[in-house]
Amino acid sequence: MAATSALAQTAPGGGVAGAPGAEAVPGFMQPGSGPLQLLPPGAGPAAPLPEAATPYAPSTGPAVEQKPLATVAPREAATLSMVARLTPDGPPLGAGVVWRVFAEAQGPDGTRELVAERHGGSADFVLKPGGYFIYCGFGYAGTTEHVVVGTGLKAESVVLNAGGVRLAAVTGKDRPPLGGDDLSFDIFAQEVDSHGEPKAVALDIAPGEIVRLPAQTYNVVANYGDANARTTADIDVKAGKLSDITLTEKAAKITLKLVSTEGGEAIANTRWSVLTQAGDLVTTGVGAFPSFILAEGDYTVIANHEDGQFQRIVSVVSGENADVEVLATTDQKLTN
Repeated sequence: MAATSALAQTAPGGGVAGAPGAEAVPGFMQPGSGPLQLLPPGAGPAAPLPEAATPYAPSTGPAVEQKPLATVAPREAATLSMVARLTPDGPPLGAGVVWRVFAEAQGPDGTRELVAERHGGSADFVLKPGGYFIYCGFGYAGTTEHVVVGTGLKAESVVLNAGGVRLAAVTGKDRPPLGGDDLSFDIFAQEVDSHGEPKAVALDIAPGEIVRLPAQTYNVVANYGDANARTTADIDVKAGKLSDITLTEKAAKITLKLVSTEGGEAIANTRWSVLTQAGDLVTTGVGAFPSFILAEGDYTVIANHEDGQFQRIVSVVSGENADVEVLATTDQKLTN
């Protein structure tokens, strides 16, 4: 596994899809999601959000209409100005932040009223004097602060202690990165759930997408194909950093065909089974030219056709995709 780190900065393109939505629970809203975007000191307005950025968590409450400050009597209103940072000394985030303001008092069902919501970078809220819970979400990172406002202007800064990762995989040294059609990543926390399983943080992440996470150690699983090609690694997310992580998948793709003679036409309506040398079933398929992505190793390939069962031992070498012929001949035929 190779990993490089760089300061996260605003750039067009890239982001995470499929971030978890907001879900009402007693007392609070769940974290939202958004792309990792930083405005370096002295930069202008943030560029448009990249398409691959983690999408914002959708609001589960109705749109909240706020009175313009000019229409509210000075004694009855305050302006709360909020900024978010990845680290205490980092620059304010210029985009990708979800802000939600909740009333301090709980309702009969234990939830709190959503008073206001903003998406973007820094945010200003016109509020009546009193206490509020301010949720700040950034990708899979989020925190809630309790703030009391009086009259006039109050400024607050939220430190998320978060960073980002961008994942990729290769099948060997000096080989190009694998494409996203057959590759995805799952990210798990170090702690386990009530069933003793690792807690899932982000699932089905495409290669090259930026995932925003609280700064800590995670376990990443690279899924190559849908058979047995899996690679795992522990990664560290650094606060204020965007880290590029590349995993190595020891696997390759094989395409099978049943033929009467070497180089002959593939026989249609063939059912396939791929087994380990110990006899454990790995995967199955149907067709004249099925393809399977398999972890490096030796396998027994069995072709089932109306003329009988035929087999061949196949060796899979990492990164070496291959076409494999199984001969429908007597010496390859299985007997009961």
